[in-house]
Amino acid sequence: MRRQRGLRAVLLAVAVACTTALAGSVQAQAAPAPGPAAAASAAGVGPVQLRYTGVGGGPLNTAQRAAYEAALAKAAATGFNASQCRITNGTDSPGIGGYWTSIRELTCVGEPAVAAPQLSLDRFLKSGKDHLSSVWHVPDGYAREGSMGRLYTAPAAGTHPLYLCVVRGDHFLTVDVNCEGQQYVTRLGWIHDAPPAGMASAPLYRCLVNGSRELFESNDPNCEGQISPGGPLGYAVTG
Repeated sequence: MRRQRGLRAVLLAVAVACTTALAGSVQAQAAPAPGPAAAASAAGVGPVQLRYTGVGGGPLNTAQRAAYEAALAKAAATGFNASQCRITNGTDSPGIGGYWTSIRELTCVGEPAVAAPQLSLDRFLKSGKDHLSSVWHVPDGYAREGSMGRLYTAPAAGTHPLYLCVVRGDHFLTVDVNCEGQQYVTRLGWIHDAPPAGMASAPLYRCLVNGSRELFESNDPNCEGQISPGGPLGYAVTG
């Protein structure tokens, strides 16, 4: 009887230890620090998810159809087909003599048919308030500042996915498919874990603006005189 009680006590202690270790592991994975190692904690690879806006005019039905087709044409230029897109927003404004102006927003989700093996990761700035780095089209009002290298459009050896996310209107890049608990925007592509052999590359850092704490990305380890919160997100191809 004593042996049975002793055995139960040992098994209970082992079970508690395993449960505690598992809980710690889940907590560690919930908010990975920026860097290639965080990619291993992702539950999967997030989709490309983009929005397109089209404008049309004329009689109401004609205006609505023209707006939808204009948005769909933009999506098709990226590589999406109609089955991957749905209308997520729309407005119709009456004019004079039965003329209407219609606006339709499509959200397309999935894998666009992109022929290029790499796309340029460009940095954009809107009114000095928000930097946005992307390989895709960006909303109106953003001015291009330059390229920070290129990302692969499909997985390659020694690479991990890179994502665009947003928090309170401030866009940032991360290797975490869960956007570190913030809002997911889209997958951008794949970036090298380390400097690739025999190929020119540049590190990509996530930075903070002094004072405003606005997030932005840079190839400069000193974050262009701003705040550097940690190591590189990966290495983008430049050669």
